[in-house]
Amino acid sequence: MLLNRERARAMMVQHGLDALVATSAENVTYATGFANWTIYTFRDLEVYGIIPREGPIALVVPIDAADYLAQVLVDVSRLYAYGTFHTTRAPEVTLQGAEAKLFEIREEVSHHPTGVAALSQALTDLEIGGSLGVDERGMPPARWRSLVEAFPRHTLSEAHDFFRAVRMVKTAEEIMRLRTAVQVVEHGMLTAFRRAVAGVTEAELETAFREAVVSRGVMPGHFETSAGTRSAGCFPTTADYHIQPGDIVRSDSGGRFRGYWADTGRTAALGVPPAKLARYYDALHAGITMMLGMAKPGVPVADLYRAAMETVRSAGIPHYQRHHVGHAIGLEFYEAPVLVDASHSGDIHRLGSTETRLEPGMVVNIELPYYELGLGGLQIEDTLVIRPSGYELLTTASRTLLPAGA
Repeated sequence: MLLNRERARAMMVQHGLDALVATSAENVTYATGFANWTIYTFRDLEVYGIIPREGPIALVVPIDAADYLAQVLVDVSRLYAYGTFHTTRAPEVTLQGAEAKLFEIREEVSHHPTGVAALSQALTDLEIGGSLGVDERGMPPARWRSLVEAFPRHTLSEAHDFFRAVRMVKTAEEIMRLRTAVQVVEHGMLTAFRRAVAGVTEAELETAFREAVVSRGVMPGHFETSAGTRSAGCFPTTADYHIQPGDIVRSDSGGRFRGYWADTGRTAALGVPPAKLARYYDALHAGITMMLGMAKPGVPVADLYRAAMETVRSAGIPHYQRHHVGHAIGLEFYEAPVLVDASHSGDIHRLGSTETRLEPGMVVNIELPYYELGLGGLQIEDTLVIRPSGYELLTTASRTLLPAGA
């Protein structure tokens, strides 16, 4: 179970909602476990995950999702399908396994001509009336209007931020997936660092990273890894730049395991790095150490931001600026809360409130990158779970300046 049902129920009572309706790919996965690649690719599909305040959860999907659902052995009684997809059965064969389940789903599922009709039947069967919190992010405005027209006896309110608030506190299953993603991505990043010898290109480092991550069952994400003075930018990797002795290699890397993202970063040096960058790295390290020392339930995210900035500036980078010093992570790469204070609430991601306090079960990234064009860049980024008495680190790599090529 990905859904934090207890937290969702308490918040629904608080806000007077009878049910939640997930529509975006991430929220449908969160509500129902349905994570077929189609909903992450065809963003115009109608898919609904219905979470009543009390009672069973239901799922509305296109009929061509039946193949995926047969593999994961869903409860057909709470499945509603719509649309057309043609499959033929060999009459002389006794079906087994997923093929038998697929046939069962196609024969027994509640099938409707449109997604709205299927959603309507699900709400009727679940006896849900009154107020619906509907995730507006997974639909264009025209679809929202069609839902309002289709359900005149319900009150619909926008609920994407509601889902974000529920998802801030992770379940054990979510943390397991995040831990796996972090461990594999970190392994891939360190594999790339070991390949970072003189003459190797950034593109070759990316190949090493992606091969290492894929081989362990994680889908690679971003690999912002540049060397030399190029490390001051988040450039795409290139086959034109060859790593040289004395280069800094800054990596910010990511990947996804069963829907859940990892995002981590470290810095390596091939030989002796520029003295100025080495001093700056020590200042960033001090800032990260300060944040780790503060990380526990009840701490406002704004306090983490201010402490990190003050520490880095006093430790050796007096001009240091940063729009945020971390973010939550989960089904989405950036989730609420973002670690920022009110003076910097214009951060481009704008997730959550600057007054949010850390809670047990939150999974947050803390990060203090530095970019100076003409000199180079630095990266330290860790992932931690907030626990009742402090935190648990999911990242395990040393936060010291790492040796490249070793």
